[in-house]
Amino acid sequence: MSNGRYGRFGALIGVACVSSTHCRFLIYSTKNAEVLAYHELKLRQIVHQSGWMEYDPSEIWKNTQECIEVAYKNLVILEINPHDIIAMGIVNQRGTSVLWNKQTGQPLHNAIGWSDCRSTPILKNLLHNVRHNVDYVRYRSGLPLSSCFSALKIRWLMDHIPSVATAIEENKVLFGTLDSWLLWNLTGGVETGVHSTDLTNAHYTSLMNLSTQQWDPKLCQFYKLPMNILPRIRSNSEIFGYVLEGPLLGIPIAGMMGEQPASLLGQLCVKAGQNVCTLDDSCFVLLNTAKEKLDSANGLITGIAHKLGEKEATNYTLEGAISNAGSTVTWLREKLQINTEINSNDNVVESLNTFIGENSMISSSCSSSMLNAECGLAAKRSEITFVPAFHGMYAPYWRHDARGIILGLTSQTSAENITQAAYEATGFQIFEVLQAFKRDTPNWDRSCMQPVLTFGGDYAENSHLVQFIADIIGYMLERPQTTSPAGLGVMIAAGVTMKVVSLQYAVKMYAPPTDVFSPTTTKNRRELLYRRWDYAVKRCLHWNNYETYEADVELFAQRELDPNLPVRRSIPGSLFLTSSFALILLANYLKNNPLN
Repeated sequence: MSNGRYGRFGALIGVACVSSTHCRFLIYSTKNAEVLAYHELKLRQIVHQSGWMEYDPSEIWKNTQECIEVAYKNLVILEINPHDIIAMGIVNQRGTSVLWNKQTGQPLHNAIGWSDCRSTPILKNLLHNVRHNVDYVRYRSGLPLSSCFSALKIRWLMDHIPSVATAIEENKVLFGTLDSWLLWNLTGGVETGVHSTDLTNAHYTSLMNLSTQQWDPKLCQFYKLPMNILPRIRSNSEIFGYVLEGPLLGIPIAGMMGEQPASLLGQLCVKAGQNVCTLDDSCFVLLNTAKEKLDSANGLITGIAHKLGEKEATNYTLEGAISNAGSTVTWLREKLQINTEINSNDNVVESLNTFIGENSMISSSCSSSMLNAECGLAAKRSEITFVPAFHGMYAPYWRHDARGIILGLTSQTSAENITQAAYEATGFQIFEVLQAFKRDTPNWDRSCMQPVLTFGGDYAENSHLVQFIADIIGYMLERPQTTSPAGLGVMIAAGVTMKVVSLQYAVKMYAPPTDVFSPTTTKNRRELLYRRWDYAVKRCLHWNNYETYEADVELFAQRELDPNLPVRRSIPGSLFLTSSFALILLANYLKNNPLN
């Protein structure tokens, strides 16, 4: 869609990406979405206590500047005209929150990461006040009550950092997620900084009214937060401001989005019914509902996919947030010193036997010596269930008090068994979200919806992990070979603003080659594994209830051996009710017809 005034790659758009682990700057060709130059720096995660996660906002700004400068120089080295860069965009991990002094430009505290749970005591108090109704504000914000959204992080800073409370009283404070922080600095900071955000980031603060798409006074009153610190809410595709320093001087900032909605757009999932899963330290599964705003009754988030222009219609999503995915494997490797590499020998029998079961037809192809040598442990792996609820569980449960658990350990359990159970845990959690999607869309035409899930994210590069997930959920998984889907999504949003890209052009021209992973499991085997998972989750949700534990374990074992146990157990009660009713009828009959 670019004309002859640009070079062979057409108009170029740069994108600043800040994830939970890295800062990046990528320069895209709008002609074919090729990444022509990029640079990335690892982010330092600051952990003071268990469950806390902080970032240095000044370091994020410094790293972003360095990434822009190096990527720009790399473009020059490649003899590509840097003056073809017509705009830039910003994409960031939603929920990570910053408060800074608008007069000095200095942060008042480290940025609090989206998964940080230090505000749990505040959350407990709020839940107590609303009779433990986790959906108390959902009808306004589309979100449950949770510590992962920005509102409680701001409240914690006001309650525990005296300098924050003082600065707010003196009207010196600005709040923003990382997109707002970078935008404000790029556009001049203290002197001329633009204090704005986009819909997808504003939504994740839990302070925006999903219907009006503006800050909600009643939500701010509920959380006891001042409205004057909040940025202006804008669409994803418009001119937010202009870069006032560095190699991109004068370039418009033409697009901003949160990471997960940007991934949905970057994976070209633009039609209702398309799913996308972003798998990093955490995991997010989004269902595009197009222009239909669905209120979830099954623990999902009603979110925003995109709004590509101030006067354009808003597209919505249903979303499942999973707190621990790749971070579970990292925990095993760094905290428990477990080798988390799955055996790279792709033995078909071993892979299938893990899920289909020891008594299946595939097992009959192994001799007894082969089963002992190669298939023995594989057949036992599925007996281990690992629920990584380190600091609670998000969708679809939203239980801050849940805790992690590993069930099925024996003296033969190996590090590879535990690693595989961690992989499977991600699959089970994704499966629960997909099932919630179905329950929240009962009137949708299933014949038009294929059981396909588009995958992306840093951990999606692990083919073993992706195959395990395919086997658990029973879906075909597509992994487009896209460098940073979130970055591409914001490039499209900025390109729409600059009128060099349209959504139709992107879908037609930006579709990359795709890796496909098909499930190798039977439905019965998946259901058996899921029943184990479901039981383990219930133990996580009630981990401190010791009174019924042994009885629950015994009952679970009986159900495994006898699927009809619940029916048979109901027979005595049914006989009692029936006989009681019959005796009442007999008594009434005898009363009206006494025996002589």
